[in-house]
Amino acid sequence: MLPQRLSEISEIPDLMLDKVVLSVQNTFASISGDAPELVEQVNSLQPMNGIIGNIAVFNPEHTLSMMLAVPKETAVSISVKFVGFELEFESDDIGDLIGEISNILAGEVAMNIETIGFRGQSSLPTATRGSDLRLFLPNKPPSARLRFVTSDGEFWLYLALYESQRY
Repeated sequence: MLPQRLSEISEIPDLMLDKVVLSVQNTFASISGDAPELVEQVNSLQPMNGIIGNIAVFNPEHTLSMMLAVPKETAVSISVKFVGFELEFESDDIGDLIGEISNILAGEVAMNIETIGFRGQSSLPTATRGSDLRLFLPNKPPSARLRFVTSDGEFWLYLALYESQRY
């Protein structure tokens, strides 16, 4: 599925991207009842006021890093469906919410990419909230920026595929 050295490829393989998109659709459909639509792969993103969930799926050879970027309005809308009431965006609870959604998504990704030969486990999630957030991905590893739209609003998933570090 993946070459031993990622220097042999310049993009995340389509088969892996397809499994990630399926994972996003399954995860968000289970939360809100409607699957998000992949609108496009984007080259850049304007600064965002919102929250970012960071998590990775990894094995000894490779790491798939994921940044789930959720604008403020989308995060608040999703909170109603996930916990049954609206969370205050400035509360710690919204960070827990996006961290938990990132964790659920990573589990789904790990399960789905295992079917194409990438067996891995997920890291612990972290969340970052702020205004004028700009997401950057390194330009060397294969990466992708995916934009999704749901009835709750839009969000982005940034992916980077690395060779795992050995210590």
